[in-house]
Formats: sequence, structure tokens, C-alpha cells
Amino acid sequence: MDRNGTSQTLRLDAYRAVNPIELPRIERLVLTSGDGDGIYVESPGTQRKFHGKGAAFVDDPDQVGLFPREVGSWPYWYPPVYTVGISNAALVGYRTILTPTKQFFTDEAYVESSDFQQQLTRLSTSDSFWNEGTGLRPTDRKRYFQFDRGDRIQRHVEGNVVVLCAHEPYSYGSFLFRIVPKVKAVRELGLSDAKCIVYADPTPFRDLLSLCGISKKSILQHDINAVTRIDRAIVPGLRTPHGYIDPESFEFYAELRALYGVRPTGRKIYVSRLSYSKGGWSTRIMLNESELIARLKAMSFDIIEPEKLSVREQIKTFSSASVVVGPSGSGFFNTIFCHPGTKLIDIQSEPDWIYCHTGMYSSMQLNYGIFVGKVDPADPRPVHRRWSVNIDALIARIRAFMAE
Repeated sequence: MDRNGTSQTLRLDAYRAVNPIELPRIERLVLTSGDGDGIYVESPGTQRKFHGKGAAFVDDPDQVGLFPREVGSWPYWYPPVYTVGISNAALVGYRTILTPTKQFFTDEAYVESSDFQQQLTRLSTSDSFWNEGTGLRPTDRKRYFQFDRGDRIQRHVEGNVVVLCAHEPYSYGSFLFRIVPKVKAVRELGLSDAKCIVYADPTPFRDLLSLCGISKKSILQHDINAVTRIDRAIVPGLRTPHGYIDPESFEFYAELRALYGVRPTGRKIYVSRLSYSKGGWSTRIMLNESELIARLKAMSFDIIEPEKLSVREQIKTFSSASVVVGPSGSGFFNTIFCHPGTKLIDIQSEPDWIYCHTGMYSSMQLNYGIFVGKVDPADPRPVHRRWSVNIDALIARIRAFMAE
């Protein structure tokens, strides 16, 4: 027995990984009635394919070579829209559901088996980010993982509970494109007043859910370091796994913009990461950002630091803009509140997330271009390295883009 009174054999359990789309099909009413476990798939129940609009330009003045000229013009394959219902479930790590039948899954379904295998490979690593803090460890049997509860506390939440959890729970950008679109399912299932488990510790997370119609009183903060037992877990699937906002989510964001935003005013904004970098929150520091800000102020740009604004102020600010410039990052995801046709210049310093970023810009019908910065070769990190931007070339591009 351990100090929690649990035998070692009970602490170490084998669970089989399943792609959610493989779960048994159930009817919509069964999600809340609890008369069976499985997946409710919305009509027409087929895979969805979208195609991104390519960038208006890809400027690479220092010939870094991160992207092809056709960046953004890519297909996006998505599973059908679905929600899962599981009785006597357990929530562990960022978003993983353990079932009483010794299976586990996340909020993400996979169209290609290779993508599912990549997720299992990530979960098999010892890195806490990639294995999502699940406590799952691979075995020598395909798809089977051992779950070690360790010293985690155990919580219990009674009744029907909506699980609004996703990967990268600490990121506001992730929250915008992963969590918020799920609220559509919550509303359509009549569960806006139901208990919702979600990682929403920073105030903007809760405020945004409140604007979406989720009562703050119903929000239960997800404890990533606990095992949360749930009588009936209702798990909306990830609608936008690759950042490309599907048409239904596009309309949902248009509704938020109409309620809390304003019409474009001709405003020019620069989305700054300067305070964020100086505060030690990121190693991806633009070394000459102060100089760039000075040049942009002289062009009547407003310098915006999203982390210092309330959610309502962020929606109002980005919806008012006609031109948005800034380095990629969580705050830049607020361009999701811009009106279609807004001109946007995304300053990129690494290639890893361009598929997601351009997917969002094109799906939100923004007129976007990519400007490439140059990393510091002395920075040994594999990602999120120090970098700089060719300011003269960027200013020239901004002037030309605004004149079009």
C-alpha cells in the first residue's frame, strides 16, 4: 500500500489509446442522458476539407529561406464535428480522458492514422509538454500505456460536466483557436449553464468564456496535477485542430465581433512583445524591437500590448484596425477579431507553426503577408531563439502594402 492507501497494482493500470472517431456512435440525447458511452457525430458526419488562401507576399530580405513563395496555400483536412459522452470518466493531464473500459483519448480526432501515431509518439516521451502531464507511459504492446497516478490528488465532480480542455492550456492563443470554437457545441446542446471544466486561471480566459455565454459560476478550474473523476463527461471535439477556423466558428467569432467590437476606423496597430520579452516570459526576443517601435510610432501606428488589455478591449482594438503588424505569438492571435479584409503583416522568425498561423489568417478572410526575420546564430536553442528583423525593408513593405 502507498501513503494514499492504494495498492501499487491499482496505481499502475494499462489503457488502450483510441482515436475518438473510433468510439461507438450514439444519439445526441444520449450525451446528457448517460444511457450509453460513445461519440455523437453531427450531420453530415463526413470528413471536412478546406483550402487556405496563400499569402499576398512572402518577404525574405535577408534570404533566410524559411518558407516557399506559396506559403499558406495548403489543404486542411478535418474530422467531422463531434461530441463524446463517457460515464465514470477520469480527466488527467492537459486533456486526456480515461474510460472505465480501460481506454483513453483526447479532444482531438485524427483523419490520418499517421497523425494519430505521431500523437502517441509524443505521449511516449518523457518531456512533460509533449506527454501533456498525463502520467501515461508506453508499454511494449502497441497502443497500450500504463497510467501511474503517483501522488496526484483525486477530485470528484458530480453530474453532467462539459470538458473544455485542450493542448497548450496556458496559451491564450491556443485558447482562442482551440477552446472558444467548442462553445458552439455547448450552446447547441443546451449546456451553457452546465458545469464546465477548463483551464481558465488567467482572468482573460474566464472573461472570454463569459462573453461567449458560459456563466462564470459554472466554470471549474482544471487542475492539471490532479485526477478528476467525472460522473458524466461531455467532451466537445476539437473543431479547428490546425488553426484553420471552420465556417461555423467563423460565424461564431463574427457574432462576438458584432457584439463587442467596432467597425474598422483606419487604425494602424503594432502588436508588441517588448514587455513580454523583457519580463522573461519568452526566449523568442526580437533584439531590435525598440527601434522598430520608434519607426512605427513615427508612422502613426498605435503600439498595442494585448496582455495589458481586458478581453473587451482586445476585441475592440483589433476589430477597429485596418492594418495590423507584429511578430507571431499568442497576442497576435487576436487578429481573429479583425474584420475580413484587414491588412496584416505577420513577422515570422521560425518555420514550425506557419501552417496553423496562415490557416487562421486565410480562414478569417484577412489580407495577409509574411515577413521573415533572422535568428541570432549564436543562440543555441532549437526553437524560440533570439532574432531581429530588417527594419528598413519592413518599413518599405508596410508603406507599399498600405498604399495598395
